[in-house]
Amino acid sequence: MIRRKEVLVEIGELVFGEVAKAILELLLDKGEMTDEDIAKAIGISVNDVRRTLHKLFEMQLVRYRRMRDPKVGWYTYFWRVTDERPEIILEQRKKKVIDKLKELLRYETENTFFICNKCNTRYTYSEALSNAFQCEKCGYYLEEYDNSSLVNALKELIKYLDSLKIE
Repeated sequence: MIRRKEVLVEIGELVFGEVAKAILELLLDKGEMTDEDIAKAIGISVNDVRRTLHKLFEMQLVRYRRMRDPKVGWYTYFWRVTDERPEIILEQRKKKVIDKLKELLRYETENTFFICNKCNTRYTYSEALSNAFQCEKCGYYLEEYDNSSLVNALKELIKYLDSLKIE
């Protein structure tokens, strides 16, 4: 159980920084807290806490329950660390990264690119054609760009990430 806590805090810190680390450590220690209580405890603004909590929630590191105040009608959110195992969270994150890399690889392989060697602006074939193969920024003539090294690097990275086993 101790290792699980350490892994969750480390993931939060690596992805979202020191504020996320402080929030996760506090929630692991105290259990469930409101965003206002968290802000008071670690000494930062409620807005910064909420922003970080939402990022942590999107990554499934924290969960919340909400209760409606019967007098005012506003919701109060009670935050806690997720029950998910870190391996599942990391595996889901890895899958999202691989999907994005595959999307980028598809874009790179399905398009022909041109580049301005003066300002290093890159254009697709259709963009270059619509600009008469001249750079929009500086007017310099565009040359065909060989993106094969980028395509190969993306393929290798996807292959490497696919081969990683998270335990």
